[in-house]
Amino acid sequence: MFLNCDLHSHSGYAGGVGQISLDDLEKTMDKKGIQVFGTGDCLHAEWRTFLKDNLIEKEDGLFSKKGNSARFLLQTEVIFTAAVGSGRKSVHTVLLFPSFESVDKVCGLLESMGVKNTIGRPFIKCEDSKDVGDKLCKILDADEGIEVIPAHVMTPQGVYGSNNPVNYMKDFYGSAVERISAVETGLSADPEILSLIPELDNFALVSNSDAHSAALNRLGREFTTFDVSSVSYGSIVEAIRRKKVARTAEFNPTEGRFFLTGHRAGKKGHGDAYCAFSPKFTPKDERCPICGKGLTVGVLERALRLSDVQGGTRELGELSPSSKDFIKMVPLVEVIAYSFGVLSVTSGKVVSVYDAITDAFGSEAEMWFAKDSDIEKKLSSIGIAPEIIDNIIKIKDGDFCFSPAGFDGTYGKLKVGEKEDIFNVNIVSGHLGAQRTLF
Repeated sequence: MFLNCDLHSHSGYAGGVGQISLDDLEKTMDKKGIQVFGTGDCLHAEWRTFLKDNLIEKEDGLFSKKGNSARFLLQTEVIFTAAVGSGRKSVHTVLLFPSFESVDKVCGLLESMGVKNTIGRPFIKCEDSKDVGDKLCKILDADEGIEVIPAHVMTPQGVYGSNNPVNYMKDFYGSAVERISAVETGLSADPEILSLIPELDNFALVSNSDAHSAALNRLGREFTTFDVSSVSYGSIVEAIRRKKVARTAEFNPTEGRFFLTGHRAGKKGHGDAYCAFSPKFTPKDERCPICGKGLTVGVLERALRLSDVQGGTRELGELSPSSKDFIKMVPLVEVIAYSFGVLSVTSGKVVSVYDAITDAFGSEAEMWFAKDSDIEKKLSSIGIAPEIIDNIIKIKDGDFCFSPAGFDGTYGKLKVGEKEDIFNVNIVSGHLGAQRTLF
């Protein structure tokens, strides 16, 4: 059977995250078509206590609120930090747990390591890559069911990211790399981009939302469909370890916040000025032409560099053997808001149309998986405006772009019915709204 899983999120105890209600998560899961959702931050004492008090185990390792069908899986993100190369590197890493007992064991282990487990993402300080490997292996040894997944591997905070970059996963994770079965694509990458990197042929590719709220444009914006034998934690982890990924649903990477190299507006010395570059236009010294400081190197540029270092032979768009079926999505509420010409994805008329569409298909996921003809027929029959239907079909068919694409923490800007060559972007803006130069 197929199971839609979104296994990376955060609670209200992670930085920059407000209070999150399980009821709100369940409502959004149902609308988005997510059957299993990661709890986020399960190592944090207060959130862990809340989860214990409010969830009951329904199947082996999966939990729910009493009487509800939504399933939760115990999950956290941790940050390993170690001296690598010329400085320190911090890498976000997802951990999955089969039980509260295994969570409690790891909490005790982190305490023995001197980790201050007072924030949603605890920092695990290590001396070097060997120490990272040793400590991660100790965590995995606490329970054979614990699973590790390097998070959003291409962003600056990922293992391949531009912050003090490394060229191979073992350069950071040390001996523990042998116990890693899958990596997370992240919002600014997808299987096409990761297929450029030969090392990743050995790993399953999974996608998760990294949601910081229950918002309709956050939760389920990425997810993985696993081919499982049963609805259980063990079956999900077995699918990860045996690479039984049926498909992934991908946030369009050009919308992702770190796709291109650049500097966003608002940085010191920038005012409202910004810059963004495709790889061939990045200044050779990698310095910002506005403020003179080092640019944030984007995911596309990092992937191409890693391909060169690792001896890659694939062109962008040529998939590796490890890649499975995948679709690229734009959050449906964003498409509806764009169609109405409004900025807010939470406005009443946007949500009303969203509810009508998801009611018709059963969930947003099922709409994206449907054929164009079925979408047009079904949405026309319930009175959805033609321009909204047209924009959905155009996005499914790839007739859109994000211009500018995402860079340095800024999401890309949707434009339906237009195209932009991601390899020919050279933006230097004197002030926000100034003429962008595209070569």
